[in-house]
Amino acid sequence: MVVRSPEQMGPLRFSGIRASSSIAMALLSMVVFLPWVSAAVSTERSLTVDDYLRLSSVGKAAAQPGSDTFVWEQSPPYNTLGDYGAGTTGAWQGNDYEILTVGPGSHATRKLFQPHERTTYRLGDFSSDGRFLTLLATREGQVKVDVFDFRRQKLTEYPLAPRFPPLVPNADWAWLDNHRLAISAYPDGEGPWPLTFRRGIGSRLMHSWEKSWQGREASVDQYDSSATDTAQPLPGRLVVIDVESGHIQELASGQFSALRPSPDGRWLAAVRQSKLPQTTLEHPRIDWTYARSAVAVFSLADDRSERDIAPDLDVLPDSIEWSPSSKKLAFFAWHAGAGLRNGNFWIADPSRSAAQAVPHAGLSLESQRARGGPQWPEHAVWFKDGLAVFAHPTPGQPGSLAFEDIESNEVVDPRVAVASLPAHWYLLATNSAPHDLTPGMQRVSPIPLLADESEVAVAGDGQAWELDASKPPTHLFPEFSQRFDASANRSVFQPKTNGGRGFIPIVGAPGRLAQISIKGGLPGLKLFDTPPETLVLAVSESGTALSRIGVGKGAQLALINPGGESSMLGELNPVLDSIVETQWVDFKYANAEGSTRPQLSGCLMFPAGYTAGHKYPLIVDVYPDRPGGCAAPEQRARFAMAAGGVSTAYSEHLLAARGFLILRPDTGGGISRTPDGPQAALPAVVDRGVDAVLAAGYADPARVGLIGFSQGGFASLWVATQSPRYKAVVSLNGWSDLADNFFRMSWSEQFAPTEMPSDGDASRYLSPAGSHFSMGDTPWKSPLRYVQNSPLWRSDGVSAPVLLIHSDMDEFLDASYMAFFSSLYMQKKDARLLIYRGEGHSPSSPANIRHMWENIFSWFDRYLNVKRDSEGKMILGD
Repeated sequence: MVVRSPEQMGPLRFSGIRASSSIAMALLSMVVFLPWVSAAVSTERSLTVDDYLRLSSVGKAAAQPGSDTFVWEQSPPYNTLGDYGAGTTGAWQGNDYEILTVGPGSHATRKLFQPHERTTYRLGDFSSDGRFLTLLATREGQVKVDVFDFRRQKLTEYPLAPRFPPLVPNADWAWLDNHRLAISAYPDGEGPWPLTFRRGIGSRLMHSWEKSWQGREASVDQYDSSATDTAQPLPGRLVVIDVESGHIQELASGQFSALRPSPDGRWLAAVRQSKLPQTTLEHPRIDWTYARSAVAVFSLADDRSERDIAPDLDVLPDSIEWSPSSKKLAFFAWHAGAGLRNGNFWIADPSRSAAQAVPHAGLSLESQRARGGPQWPEHAVWFKDGLAVFAHPTPGQPGSLAFEDIESNEVVDPRVAVASLPAHWYLLATNSAPHDLTPGMQRVSPIPLLADESEVAVAGDGQAWELDASKPPTHLFPEFSQRFDASANRSVFQPKTNGGRGFIPIVGAPGRLAQISIKGGLPGLKLFDTPPETLVLAVSESGTALSRIGVGKGAQLALINPGGESSMLGELNPVLDSIVETQWVDFKYANAEGSTRPQLSGCLMFPAGYTAGHKYPLIVDVYPDRPGGCAAPEQRARFAMAAGGVSTAYSEHLLAARGFLILRPDTGGGISRTPDGPQAALPAVVDRGVDAVLAAGYADPARVGLIGFSQGGFASLWVATQSPRYKAVVSLNGWSDLADNFFRMSWSEQFAPTEMPSDGDASRYLSPAGSHFSMGDTPWKSPLRYVQNSPLWRSDGVSAPVLLIHSDMDEFLDASYMAFFSSLYMQKKDARLLIYRGEGHSPSSPANIRHMWENIFSWFDRYLNVKRDSEGKMILGD
């Protein structure tokens, strides 16, 4: 790693705010459209892979309590890292950060501390007085807990690896007071596997090989299956660090999760975890849970006593919430063996170790899956002596939890059996029926604007409402004529205005934010006019906001004071200043006659330096069940060039920079599903988008290529087996055989069996919703259905040359692509297989990324008959 001192680093480069040139267009399939081309294109050049590898990104941010000091994660240019071996996907996942800071009254950013050599960091949490800040330090496959002391300006490292719960991106730790930190830690020398995954695999394999080659010790990994379920506590330890003295005390042995100190500091709630019983075919594991979890409450008084709360219940760790009074604890749980779908919310009294169910009869709890999360109920909120929950009304039905599918751009799979009535907030109490807190509203946010024991405010139908258990909700600002965007917080995949303090966007007013508060029973509303595409990262107690202004090219960090004035801190990626910015535009076209979705909206990206009237080689980027809508302002944060930094080694902008026209066809809402299979109609659905682009005159019908990554890797192979129109195919990091994927034992199941039980990928095919591949049955009962829906068994239909790209440490095992390559080899079809060693779900090494893109570019150039001049620019023909 290239290490620079704060003096060498200096302030971030800053130039004037760019006016966003987002293109909002609606194209009909037969309408000729001339895309916007910047007047500055002639002085700019196209994006290259080396440019892509120089990008920086900003992650989590926080304001120090009691001050206007901000800290945040910011990656250095990607190609300056000293280690590319972290994480399951790689350093792209956000393990490559330095910690930067800016103080009150200053516009000069600096490193909070000088990083240790070859060490990157992730931001944790402040102690309540703001003196201490927790951090994760990752160094050569090892993760440790660090604490920065602001008073002494000192960084201290502790020999502990905190646990990362599956599906939860944050470490299991919690401040008990201003100087005591509770941590759920792995046994010495282990974990956390989400960050140490690939290096751990390499180390383990190397040691196993050495044992074999020396011939003195067995090099075997053993995996057992048993018809008899036995309780097996998972290993780990719960410790408390006094960061002032450095003393470490073990509070309990075993693996714990969901550490929740009570607000008054008397108690620490946690869930003790045991190995899950093995599943059965009659009851497959589709609850997104990976351990048996029982609630324990520790007294934080001198005796450190432990109390088990309702040990016969299996608890969802994500759901634990203390009441503000600290007298009660709420959680979602079910009787052991009954399954999450049969659960209820419960309220416990820790002083008596007793718990009582709070039934939700007549309600179907909405799942977080609707906004891209797991199939878990939305978080409950304490309200008076009861719980406010988000649910659909199902009068006369027993309480349930809906299986739901991801909603994106208001498109959702219509086959999912959810209640037809909109979801509302309901008050649950132990001795009364559920009470509707948001009656008559059509669209309500599942995430409250504000919530404490006495006051809960939500956004509904464009307005802000204070909820009341005894009367209808109170319209907080009836004189305010504009509408609040109640959908802004619905999708975890969409960057949103966050940072707390009631910030919410205004509908139809890009850049306008509202801050809502209730103090002493009086509502307050402040409006901020910010530049377009502003993302609030953190807010201090004074109301100053650390924000990212702009997306991709020209994006900057800024401080926005309570009066709305912005102070620029610097540009995130000045390397893009000289680059032609490629952008997605919406491309609307007709679906097949009689379809449930008559109008589709794909996404088009025109090549850098687009010249109207020419027909470009077209590359179709395919992915199952993905709706369009890439050009909307709220979507640009996901799709702009270098949007929010870099998430993987794969970017369609690199293809557009090489002169290709890119189409992402609209496949959302389950329109590819037929009785024959979950993606049976995908080739025909994709064809509708391709036909529309060709009819609009943008592309050359003789030069159409196909590409797909991850689940799109599967989709690209499936379409390639069904359609002869594609002249070149590139498939990355997917799989080719459904049955093989159903049974596959992934790397995490092999080397982290206590974290990921050996269930293969069965839930992908057995879950009734939330998956793009629900088959409705197992390979034992419907083997022909699995064969008929697998590209491997249809590979005789492939007519185009296929470039297969995979990695040897991907969770989608590379053996599936090896089998597909073998099938093409045996049939003497044009194909190439690239397996990148030591990589996860896409390459992270710059050398491998360059090599991958060199092969992708040359593959499409060769088989789409692309000619280039001496500078590499595409030569346009007639």
